[in-house]
Amino acid sequence: MTNLPHGGNIEEIAKQWECAPADILDLSTGLHPAGPPTWLGNWLKENSHLVGHYPDRFGEPARSALATFMGIAPENILIIAGAQAAIEVLPQALQWQHMAIKQPCYAEPIRAATRAGCQVIAVDMQATTYPDADCVWITCPHNPFGHKETFPQHRHGVLDESYMPFNERQALGILSDVIRLGSLTKTFCIPGLRLGYIIAEQTHIQSLQSWLPPWPTSTLAAHLLPKLLPQAAQRDAHIVTLRQQMLDTLAQHNWEVQQGFTSFVLARPKDKLPDFASSRILVRRFPEWDSLAGWLRFGYPASEKDWQRFIAALT
Repeated sequence: MTNLPHGGNIEEIAKQWECAPADILDLSTGLHPAGPPTWLGNWLKENSHLVGHYPDRFGEPARSALATFMGIAPENILIIAGAQAAIEVLPQALQWQHMAIKQPCYAEPIRAATRAGCQVIAVDMQATTYPDADCVWITCPHNPFGHKETFPQHRHGVLDESYMPFNERQALGILSDVIRLGSLTKTFCIPGLRLGYIIAEQTHIQSLQSWLPPWPTSTLAAHLLPKLLPQAAQRDAHIVTLRQQMLDTLAQHNWEVQQGFTSFVLARPKDKLPDFASSRILVRRFPEWDSLAGWLRFGYPASEKDWQRFIAALT
């Protein structure tokens, strides 16, 4: 068994498994299985001159394009180098002393808060209310369980919407005293380009901006975003189809599944755990959470050949 804290990193796994990276079927991430847009290679070639320019300090033209798409003012948006760029600085920038978060969960917010001297208050997954704290951290849909949750009224904190369908993101607007944190790398499968955003009231935007680098993301990524957004709905619809296929496949093979709304499914076998490593299939395990022992998170195969390879491993 191979344990990596975030999935992916097939180069390292290939060394451990003594195979080529191309031999690995990577189902360990929540990246869109269709891969990057088919036109991206040509676009990068045609726009290669942009690497010779510093990024705009406000993340333009990405900021204005995202503002129009979301129906909000550009001044309420920060373009960032992936959601992780904000996770690293949020506790310090907003001077949190106590953060409430449901556990088990994606662990990076906990690590960042602990490093900043912010006390983390664990909340049970089944809880319907949150204890007193400076902030509440909610991921919707949740990682790794995949369920949805509404941000509680009259509370301050972060809504991480990195796995949320874009039509739902568009409906949210500006939430009072809430930092909306989003990633575009999952939907468009561009983790190497690091592209995300923050949507918040301007006071929060100003507080966070002073903690971020003067260049929020790469020039290429900032110019790419306007080209990506028109494809969001199609990519989200594709995920819905693949998710149902994964749920059906796992149910047919006697797995217990969590009914979620993301580009991955959390599941565990009712019988013996298959040896996915022998099939050169990389899946996401959770060694950091004892309560998730035996549970695996599966992304979705991209092709019929990959689906058959996954099914063969299950059987």
